[in-house]
Amino acid sequence: MAKKNTPKPAPAPANNPAPKTTTPVEWYPFALAALAFLLYSFGFNNPMVAMDDHTATINNPAVKDFSLFGNFNLGMYAPVTWFFYGIAHKLNGGTDKATLYHVMSALVHAFNVVLVYKLFRKWDAPSLMAALVALIFAVHPLQTEAISWIAGFSTPLFAIFTFLALLHWTDYVKSGTTWSKHYWWALGMFVVACLAKSAAVMLPLTLVVLDIWWKRPVLRHVYEKILFFAVSAGFGALTLVSRVHEGQITQIESIYTPVERFFMASHSILFYWKKFVYPPPLSIWYPFEKAAGGTLATEYFVAPLVLAGIVGLAFWKRHTWPLLWVGILFYLANIVLALPFSTMGTFELRSDRYNYIAMLGIVAVVAYLPFYVKEKWPAFTNVVYGILGIMVVGWTAVTVSRIGDWKDTLTLLNKSMEAYGDNFGKAYYWRGMEIGDRVKSQKDVQRAIDDFTKALEINPELKECYKYRGAFYGFTKQYDKSVADLTEYLKTKPNDAEYRFNRGLSYLNLNRPNEAIADMDQTLKDKPDFYQAYLTRSNAYGMLGDSVRAQADLRKYEAGMKSGK
Repeated sequence: MAKKNTPKPAPAPANNPAPKTTTPVEWYPFALAALAFLLYSFGFNNPMVAMDDHTATINNPAVKDFSLFGNFNLGMYAPVTWFFYGIAHKLNGGTDKATLYHVMSALVHAFNVVLVYKLFRKWDAPSLMAALVALIFAVHPLQTEAISWIAGFSTPLFAIFTFLALLHWTDYVKSGTTWSKHYWWALGMFVVACLAKSAAVMLPLTLVVLDIWWKRPVLRHVYEKILFFAVSAGFGALTLVSRVHEGQITQIESIYTPVERFFMASHSILFYWKKFVYPPPLSIWYPFEKAAGGTLATEYFVAPLVLAGIVGLAFWKRHTWPLLWVGILFYLANIVLALPFSTMGTFELRSDRYNYIAMLGIVAVVAYLPFYVKEKWPAFTNVVYGILGIMVVGWTAVTVSRIGDWKDTLTLLNKSMEAYGDNFGKAYYWRGMEIGDRVKSQKDVQRAIDDFTKALEINPELKECYKYRGAFYGFTKQYDKSVADLTEYLKTKPNDAEYRFNRGLSYLNLNRPNEAIADMDQTLKDKPDFYQAYLTRSNAYGMLGDSVRAQADLRKYEAGMKSGK
């Protein structure tokens, strides 16, 4: 980011006029964007996976009905993301074909590669350094989850508007004019980013980091960030409301104490940095494991000391190598709200996709190394470039392999389970759903039941397992077990008409017509056009010898089916 290969930054980005002609190096970002798109084209034939893809898209009312602003989904309020999902959904004809979603993610990521290059150039980085940053950002394996996972599309999407906000903010600072148009463009892009994903609320902290880098007095310029922090607080509150609405304030909270969470957060930062250098094995979850005595492993207690040492060294060297200090601050500003200080979701406590923007702080330090070495030890410059080249090739190879892991849910889950365990039982739950969706034999049904059983043994809070296991028990004519499981599930979701109907069927098969009638009554109350319930209730009345009600319900069923509902 130092224009003349010096580690000392300017007090603010230089206000140099743009060149009138395009130099060859200005084609770098477009070549790198094409590389990123080509790289992720290897996954265009990957299907939707069981982990939230369908819930986020084809089963999302905001997407299906293109009703963007009045819904929550998966504990999120993300109308901008749903807008793009909605377009893909319409073009797909409402099917779950995944190719268009993957193309859309690859295009967004490719556009972000261009924006990253332009952003670093605007921050006065040499063109070669900006290209290195964009290249690593484009191909690094930690990016794969955000791009290959359809339900993770909100991450690269909100990044677009975050980068645009940063570009306008840089122009605002360069202009030296208070409340210039670039200020309002930056604020507007920030709002759109928050409407794509609430993780965008970290932007104001990044603006503070830029003030530190550019040596702008932070307190003197705090007034210009008040609106940004206000937007951040507003969307943060909305996220909390959406999580509560979706029941995603999870029971994992009770497992860890606040003190343990401090050690977990410190460990997570070092864990991510290690993954940046050497990514394998990658997983869709990285759980925190306690030792046999119920305490965290020793490495967790050492982590704060190691982290403090690294941050302290960067602070000590901030005048001679400011980019190290700024890069770490940039990383921390963009990862802090994703650290496991609390759990407000139903997935994992740390994940690759949380690094999508944050990693730029570390990438910048790595990309600057050849320039630093050239200044200090010029004879080793080519050696550093060679090492970086080998690392980039290695990262790219890992990314290609990782994209292949997303070829189906079972591959993805089995590899993650092999590397990092069962993720508090959720892996067995997801695998049971995937096996259940593709039942080809009685053996598959039993495999699904076994996985749901294992999930509940590990984590009894996974109530959804009762729903699916209960349905499979009904399928295998184990009606007593079906009723027991569905009863347990309906305690948490009493208005789930489909599974109350399923329980009613099991009651009917157990020759318990009164309970079946009660379930059909409630099913029709919750969903009046559930006409199959009239047929089941007709059969139950028939068992009781009430032919009048049986015939009345049969007519309602036939009329409903004739209407095509």
